[in-house]
Amino acid sequence: MTSHVEIATTPSADTPHTCLLLRNDRTNYIFGRLSEGTQRAFTSRKLPVFGTSNIFLSGHVNWEQNGGLVGYLLTAANSAMAALDAELENNERLIQKGKDPKPLSSQTVFNVHAADNISHILAASRRFILRQPLKLKVYEGQQNARDIDPTNTDPDYQDEYIKVWRVPSDGAQPTSPLKRSRESSTEPGIQGRSPSPIFKEGRVPSDPAFARFVTENFVFNGVLGNSVCLLQTTKGELGPEDVAFVKHESSFSRYVPSDTDGQDMTVWVYPTTKEWKEKEKAGELPTQYLEHVALPKTGYSQTSMSYIVKTMDRRGKFNVAAANSFGVEKMDYRRLTAGQSVKGKDGQTVTPEMVLGDSMPGKGFIVADIPGREYLDSFFRRPEWKDTSLMANIFQIYWILGSGLSTDPQVLKFIQDHPEFRHIISSPETCPNMITHPGSAELQMKLHRIDPDRFSILDFNNRTQAVAPSKSNVTYGRTGHNVQLMPKLTVNEKNISPFVDLAASAQVSDAVLQLAEEGRAKASDPAFLAQVEEAEKDIPSRDTEIICLGTGSSCPSKYRNVCGSLIRVPGIGSYLLDAGEGTNGQIRRLFGDDGSREILRDLKCIVISHLHADHHLGTVTVIKEWYNQAVSDGNKSNLAIICNGTFRGYLEEVSLVEDFGFHRLYFPSCTANPGAPDRPLATEEHFQGNSSGLTKVKRIPVNHCRRSMATELEFSSGLRIAWSGDCRPSSDFAQACRGVHLLIHECTFDDDMKPHAVAKKHSSLGEALGVAKEMNARRTLLTHFSQRYVKARSVSSKLGSGSQEQAVLMGHDFMRVKLGDFQKAACFMPAIDRLMEDLAS
Repeated sequence: MTSHVEIATTPSADTPHTCLLLRNDRTNYIFGRLSEGTQRAFTSRKLPVFGTSNIFLSGHVNWEQNGGLVGYLLTAANSAMAALDAELENNERLIQKGKDPKPLSSQTVFNVHAADNISHILAASRRFILRQPLKLKVYEGQQNARDIDPTNTDPDYQDEYIKVWRVPSDGAQPTSPLKRSRESSTEPGIQGRSPSPIFKEGRVPSDPAFARFVTENFVFNGVLGNSVCLLQTTKGELGPEDVAFVKHESSFSRYVPSDTDGQDMTVWVYPTTKEWKEKEKAGELPTQYLEHVALPKTGYSQTSMSYIVKTMDRRGKFNVAAANSFGVEKMDYRRLTAGQSVKGKDGQTVTPEMVLGDSMPGKGFIVADIPGREYLDSFFRRPEWKDTSLMANIFQIYWILGSGLSTDPQVLKFIQDHPEFRHIISSPETCPNMITHPGSAELQMKLHRIDPDRFSILDFNNRTQAVAPSKSNVTYGRTGHNVQLMPKLTVNEKNISPFVDLAASAQVSDAVLQLAEEGRAKASDPAFLAQVEEAEKDIPSRDTEIICLGTGSSCPSKYRNVCGSLIRVPGIGSYLLDAGEGTNGQIRRLFGDDGSREILRDLKCIVISHLHADHHLGTVTVIKEWYNQAVSDGNKSNLAIICNGTFRGYLEEVSLVEDFGFHRLYFPSCTANPGAPDRPLATEEHFQGNSSGLTKVKRIPVNHCRRSMATELEFSSGLRIAWSGDCRPSSDFAQACRGVHLLIHECTFDDDMKPHAVAKKHSSLGEALGVAKEMNARRTLLTHFSQRYVKARSVSSKLGSGSQEQAVLMGHDFMRVKLGDFQKAACFMPAIDRLMEDLAS
């Protein structure tokens, strides 16, 4: 059986951290950090997500390093569901043909190994992940055997294919990117509470059993059935057919009625019957959802995890001549190779050692993760590095280092003392900010060739900040670097991801160029510009820029990231409408480091439409980057989050694991109670000192999922912008936001897939345009397309030229368009349509 280890991601704007993929013929393993953008990087490089059996997270647990885990698991769950659906469809065909159906594959089990607090992060996602078809087991913060007995060399994890030893190290100080004192929540104007304290012992003080139980049995498929939620009520409300549970400190158990139970005994029940749902809707039940019950308190973890990994030994070659000499029957060959003894001639016992050659020791590698200087002493004191048996047959060390550690004297001395290993260093200064998603970048260059005013060249750098290594056994990490560990040790550098030649990728057909030239001529025609000026003279803040950071739905793809739109209103601020996973990476890739800092300085508000993961998994990273910038600048302003109470509760629980600035947030649209009704209208009194630049926020319930909201933002300049989120077409939304200057509406499906739109509670093209017409929106931007439309013919060809009063544009990732330039941008739509046709052919 062959085993390969490959570098899947390295630090870049799109993938902030390093991730390794270990593959053999039967299963896959992840090692390293699963940061935001990892699942999209796997898609871009055609690496498998489904089929992974174990994830070994290195480093310490926080959102920055592990923010891609939830999205990765969701993608794996969707793949598992698709595989099961395919098996069921195949069985239906077999039954129709009169044949017996095939047994269904056993449910995939994901094992997640990490330092303290990973259960807490996963359990916090119960607020938006409900009953995914993926069995999950979590192993976190376990006692290390070598801390008790340094001579103990038993692996901490072992299966048929690999052995793994955990190597924890503890930091002596808080692991913050900025050396700052923690801010107090008692500062004027700051709502919420201060972050949890740092515990000097470096351990999480609370028992994570309840968080692990919620993760394994409620968030992902397990013992609690397939309901989407549990409701708290009393025994007296139960009917004879209701399935109820009793909550204990770290688990639930099935409720068994007893005569001694009082009528007011608290139980948890599935709201599966019509009567329950009607009572709940009418407000007749003293209930709360399990998602609203706070997780036990926890503290920041200071433990960073590294790993020693070895493949299993390969058995020696079977000696047929020796087996025959002992009189072994052929039917017993298999038993001998499986390690069992058999009987030979004259009843002689034949052992495997008598007929097998010498075994081949399994080869391995080390994942050495040091997040910061405070971990160095603890890491290099570990007994594992001096244990000859553990270090035997190690071929390579992958150094995953925090900023500035690639030249640290202790790291360099360890490398010098171990010339027998190959050392691959992966850190921010040793890895270039190269293009991670070539397909998306190349499409951007083609669009830039058509309309450079709306499609700018992305920021990237193919050079490292560090000087090239001088030793032959030291190299810098590059995605695609592959080593075959077994059966023969082979280094393969042929598949290293090449640096993308964006200039060469800008080639488009003559037909596209001709249409682009015609669009350019129309957009610059004085008569046309005069008509535009007359039609738009009453629109405030016409220089407002709308940036599409993600225009895809469901999950990130090669060409489209998930949902996110940035609004920049000059003189007022920047506003983010939803923030799917990788949103911060999209900002960095488009604007570069300097431009990103300016956006963060101007960021006033983030709007979250609903709790589907593709709309909010990037929020924590954006908030943390905003917070770091604010602290660095000495800026005391706060950030508005327009969301429902459930999402606020999620942010608060994640803040127990990492200080990302929760105490600097305020929530104009909801209260601190996750189950309380949201405010349908937030006015100036809800904004702190009006620093947000907003005078009014409307929240309109729409038909998609529970507590889905469309939103209208009204700015101090008089500008009005409406954002639909995901929804079926809503007349309530259209009427509530009549006359807005800009509508951004989801357009998941083309009109020929309207039944899909109805089933999935999305809008089709015609329906989205119908909302824009009923709303009398002055400008409309359509976004959130099904990933099936990435390279297919653009549906924008069906829009027509439209009137000057209601110009409509289709969104593309990285598109930047000013509110006053919608009609100019529309002149280039025929060229863009033709480009999409060429790409699809």
